Amino acid sequence: MTATSATLLSERYTDLSDRFRSLWTFYQFLGGLFKHQDLGPVPFTYDFQGLYKRLQEVVPLLGLDPTPQTIHTVDDVERELRNIHGRLREIEREFSPSLLRRLFDQIRRQDERILFALVKFYLQVPELDQDTLDKLDILLTRLGEAPLEDGRALSRDRSELLEIFGRLADFAGVHRDDPDGLSAMVTAVREFREQIQALPDFEAVLTSDIYDRYREFKHSLGATYLQPALLVETVETNIVAKNRFRELYQEEEARILEDTNRIFEIERYLERNPDVAHNELREQIEIFRRFRTKFDSGRKENNIKRDAILDLRRSMQEILDRFDADRKPKPAPAPRPESPAEVSPAEPAQAASLETVKLEEPPGEAAEATASLEEILPPDPLLAEPLHKIMFALELVVWDHLPEQAAQAKELHNLKLEPWEVEAYRRLTEGTLVPECLEWELERFFLTSAALRVKMQEEFQEIRRLQATSDNNRLFDLLESSARSLERAREFDRRFQWFIEDLLFRGETRRLEQVYRSRFRFLQVFATLWLDHHTSGGITPL
Repeated sequence: MTATSATLLSERYTDLSDRFRSLWTFYQFLGGLFKHQDLGPVPFTYDFQGLYKRLQEVVPLLGLDPTPQTIHTVDDVERELRNIHGRLREIEREFSPSLLRRLFDQIRRQDERILFALVKFYLQVPELDQDTLDKLDILLTRLGEAPLEDGRALSRDRSELLEIFGRLADFAGVHRDDPDGLSAMVTAVREFREQIQALPDFEAVLTSDIYDRYREFKHSLGATYLQPALLVETVETNIVAKNRFRELYQEEEARILEDTNRIFEIERYLERNPDVAHNELREQIEIFRRFRTKFDSGRKENNIKRDAILDLRRSMQEILDRFDADRKPKPAPAPRPESPAEVSPAEPAQAASLETVKLEEPPGEAAEATASLEEILPPDPLLAEPLHKIMFALELVVWDHLPEQAAQAKELHNLKLEPWEVEAYRRLTEGTLVPECLEWELERFFLTSAALRVKMQEEFQEIRRLQATSDNNRLFDLLESSARSLERAREFDRRFQWFIEDLLFRGETRRLEQVYRSRFRFLQVFATLWLDHHTSGGITPL
């Protein structure tokens, strides 16, 4: 009898210690969450150290026949832990599952001990409502994945996951169901996985309800969701769903960027030709700008809603359809029977479609670029913004100026481009080079390396500014972004060296000097950003 009582006391102590660590970790996590949201301190304080000391008083008594005082102490600690959990639960309910997901999306390397503690907090919730199931789903998926450098993730070994989820089920007191009894639900989860993998494009993600139906199915499981055999299948499907969404979204983001640039081309055309800009088209462009702002805001917070993408896509398509319809030439009247139709020897050329972004100008105006940036360079989310800054600035400069004069124009002052970098854009857009020849590759590299130099310079200046303001959240985001720039800069430096060796071999001394100067300017900015990034606590590529 004594041995049994001592064993029960030891088991209770182990359980209470586990729950204490979970609550203490969750309390610290809430503190970080409140700070991240600029909400001040957590509206709850407790003497966790005092409670820990009371719990430690039981340690010397483990293995002995428990006295009434010992039982009273354990009961008292257990009651306090329930009260603390209830208070933290009230505070935690104010935060949505999407906020939890966004917070963990910003953390590349997660401490597994923290994840276990957070999961155990939610496993202590008496009733698993939909929000609690969503939060558990997020945390358990994090436990079950092995992140890759490119943002995707692989699933951990199934036997390892079964062991992990088994321990968590025991902690939550989940009765293990017969695996055969779960076969129908396991089959359903696998079918969802197959359907998600088969999605052909992001349009299918937007129009299909597969992700919503999968989430509703998980909600319908209730506590059965925690069955280890079923949970392994669910987490693997979650990882597949995340990877597929990421892959298709990146393709869609490139298309959105491409269509956005086409609309910017339309706006510049309308500024030069105000007589063709009717009110309906201007209103559609204003609507597009509002949806674009909403989309950019969601992308910045890593919380893009499906409706935001649909609204943006719809507004862009309306502008493109309207503009193409307005630009379509009107059919010529049918010839009169009594005389043959006259054909002008110099028919005005039909306006090119926006696929080539070549807009017909009124007679007498100088011809401008004949190709868009998308035709010159493949989509590159990292360099898209600085490349378009360069493009827009160069479009404001009169094209009959020499490159040396254009490089000194006030519109290009902040970009600090070299004359040959200005000339590279002109030559590429005018199509005067044979595609994929060595000269064509060098001009493209001048353009992209200048764009990365501009991006790194802006990031360096922003890091310096944030260091002065102590905006740690924004600084953290910026260090994540600048780390990608530094990683790309290493590749570009190797590319510079390749061009130098090739030009030396061919004796192209004029171009060699240009490459050297662009490289030294690039390395100057690269080194400056690297040092400030490292000093600010960023993880710098080696």
